[in-house]
Amino acid sequence: MHSKKPKLNYLSMLVMLNLGVMTTVNAAEDKVKDVETITVTGIKSSLIKAMDLKKSSDGIVDAIASEDIGKFPDQNVAESLQRISGVAIDRDGGEGQLISVRGLGPEFNAVLVNGRTMATVSGGRAFSFDTLASELINGAEVHKTQSAKLQDGSIGATVNITTHRPLDIGEFKAVASVKSTFDKLADKNNPTFSGLISNTFDDGKFGVLASLSLSDKESRSDTAQTWGYLLENLNSLDSGDTLNDVYMPQNYDQIVKTEKRERTSGSLVLQYQQSDDLLFTADALFSEYDVSYREDILAHWFESGNIVDATLDENRTVVNLATGNNSATDYLNRLSYRPTTTKAFGVNMDWQVNSDVNVAIDTSYSKAESNGGNGTTDTVAGFFNSYTFDNTQGGATPILGFSENLSKDILGANWASIFGDDIEDEIYESRVDIEWVLDTGVLAKINFGASYSDRTLSTMPTNTDRTVRNGWGGYNVKLPASLFTDFNADGFLSGVPGKPVSNWLIFDSYEYMAFLESDAGYTQLDPEAAAEIKAAMDANGGHTALNVISNSFEVSEKLSAVYLDAYFAGELGEMPWQVVAGVRYVETDTKSAGFGNELLDYTGPDSTGKYVPIVSDELRPISVDGSYNNFLPSINANIEVVEDIFVRTAYSKSITRPTLSELSASTSYSEGKIGSLSASGGNPHLEPYESTNVDLSLEWYFDETSYAAISYYTKDIDNFVDGGISSETVSVPNGDFDITVSRPMNLNSTKIDGMELALQHSFSYLPAPFDGLGIMANMTFVDSESSADTEENPLPLPGLGDSQNLVLFYEKDAVQFRVAYNNRDEFMQVTTNWAGGAPIYVEDYYQVDVSGSYDINETFTVFFEGINVTNEITKKRGLYSNHALYTIETGPRYSIGVRGSF
Repeated sequence: MHSKKPKLNYLSMLVMLNLGVMTTVNAAEDKVKDVETITVTGIKSSLIKAMDLKKSSDGIVDAIASEDIGKFPDQNVAESLQRISGVAIDRDGGEGQLISVRGLGPEFNAVLVNGRTMATVSGGRAFSFDTLASELINGAEVHKTQSAKLQDGSIGATVNITTHRPLDIGEFKAVASVKSTFDKLADKNNPTFSGLISNTFDDGKFGVLASLSLSDKESRSDTAQTWGYLLENLNSLDSGDTLNDVYMPQNYDQIVKTEKRERTSGSLVLQYQQSDDLLFTADALFSEYDVSYREDILAHWFESGNIVDATLDENRTVVNLATGNNSATDYLNRLSYRPTTTKAFGVNMDWQVNSDVNVAIDTSYSKAESNGGNGTTDTVAGFFNSYTFDNTQGGATPILGFSENLSKDILGANWASIFGDDIEDEIYESRVDIEWVLDTGVLAKINFGASYSDRTLSTMPTNTDRTVRNGWGGYNVKLPASLFTDFNADGFLSGVPGKPVSNWLIFDSYEYMAFLESDAGYTQLDPEAAAEIKAAMDANGGHTALNVISNSFEVSEKLSAVYLDAYFAGELGEMPWQVVAGVRYVETDTKSAGFGNELLDYTGPDSTGKYVPIVSDELRPISVDGSYNNFLPSINANIEVVEDIFVRTAYSKSITRPTLSELSASTSYSEGKIGSLSASGGNPHLEPYESTNVDLSLEWYFDETSYAAISYYTKDIDNFVDGGISSETVSVPNGDFDITVSRPMNLNSTKIDGMELALQHSFSYLPAPFDGLGIMANMTFVDSESSADTEENPLPLPGLGDSQNLVLFYEKDAVQFRVAYNNRDEFMQVTTNWAGGAPIYVEDYYQVDVSGSYDINETFTVFFEGINVTNEITKKRGLYSNHALYTIETGPRYSIGVRGSF
């Protein structure tokens, strides 16, 4: 049902552009020249505001705007941003979370809220859009070219999200909406409430705005998962043959994940217009986002030494195999709870000193905390089994055959842990911006200013002690049948080829661990020494999450910047032109603190073939300082060659700093099987990505709500940061072990170039009722001359891929309707899969969303939304098309609600 995907192409875009031009020119001949003023609201109001901002901008900017107070086009800001040319999104649980711009991933884009950086618990710099309710947002600007005044730190784009201000609203305004969202896969109805109230006092000098949003979402996702395809040698085949250097799946899992997300977010804004020339604004934003989930997993492990039959394809990939009786079948249960709190406070003064000089001073504080250190369980029960794996049909879900699957009385314990991390991100920012209007010929004005930022990220990972979590391995402790319940996953990934298993056993992690900690559990380990074993495990913390100090780190970053922008304007003949030229100088000082210890040995292998690293108890504090500075020139120029036709060009240098977690000074060693032993760590000596950018665009604004644009851009990027991989052999008492050491490094340079086509048009000249129709369409083509990997193993850049958008809308009188199509072509997500070494590719994905509303009267509106209405599936693969890694179904969601505006 999903084998064919409708796609836009060059021809279809050119046809749409020509249709838009021809119909507008024809309509202009018959335009009735009325002088009546018409107030436009809803979809068209949003498009007009966004288009006017684009048209009047100094550089190349795209924007989205709320359709009304408390009414945003999509369920969150990321979903709306993906309608802009060059913007693609990453989804989590079917909801937009992160953005990529012009082929550059989330870490390359700076996201600001009211011009300020927001703290995040991702460990990186990427902003998670699902923490903010869309009802609180006024609009968002996507700056695709740099200017000296614009905050540095992005080589993709700078996105500035703006919230509502009471003095901008002016009069009393109250808005409230309630909706219920049905998650089809989870078979759950989820409520959402949002409200906003704003008023002014003292003859409009003092304004207060407060908003609140509450949502409670329960969802389900079904996933078929293979960690990776490893190069193996098969020398235990019944035929007596040996197959060397074949790609074999490491495992195959089926996961049913049920998740609950509770979000409470709000804002408070106070404004005081002391005089016509002096405005004070104080604002606060708060978001509490609690995510809990349960995963029930059926897992099978493929050991090369236990494969008795195998069939290869032309790429030497195992597509059919049979195992001996010593293969592991596991049931896993994970329970997780991760509360996150984000706070932001800011104060702003805008002072018009005189008719020529304006001074704006802004200071802000943001903090994000995630207390997930004791939040996730990982428990495994299983038995030794034999099975077959058949993927000759090339589907995402293979056909599995079992000798045993649902017997509750043969299951033994194999693993039990609780893990997580506590993360805190804290940011202090201040800036001053001065605008000085001049009367000196072509020099119209200058902007200059300074900014300072102090940011600290700290992370404390936690985990159950190794001796405890590994103490139950080998299925030797038999588990009571009463712990297990039959589970029916009927319909699991029903929309993809293959034959997944629909029945397995599930259990609860805490009941499982309670049995292990009982006398019956310890007695099975060793009847003669049960008390001693219990005492030893208790001494190591039992099944609790202990701080893993060796993997903890704190990174601080201080930024000091000054800038100058000069604005030139004039006319070339009868063509108005403008040039903004400037430079930004920024100093970056970093300090990375962590701990390190020495690798002493590897113990093992255990019953599953895993080896466990043993490190020294003594931790050595590590602290590394870093410093660098950058001059970032920029020029943005535009000329109106004829009325409403603009040519823009821009040149700039920009940087993206490494993520704070990449600057960690710590190194950790991981357990694993032979061939997958690894160590990883940060690199406090990383330098920022540096990019030289050139942009050129042509824009035609041919109607109040219509424009066509084509743009070309190129980015020459140096110091590209990627996971540097090296192979090392370590000698310990248990032998020599080959391990893969990965840490971020500044690797190759690369060049990205791309083209964007965009069309927005309202067919208001058509006869009723078709005069309410409109279209938005755009396409982005992006390519790279080189790769993020070595010349010997060329790979595309992560996140690099074309995208297409098409939105058809209708708005007339009380009716609004919209159908939105979004497609993102295949792109590489990461260069190195943590478990298999090969890259991970995300296959082509498209999604269709619909929405509509009806105004009952001037106060109340009913609305509906449909997300992913065709139930598209996310698919990720490895090196070859049949190396299926992740196949994820989240299902469609449907919402109905009512909105009131008073």
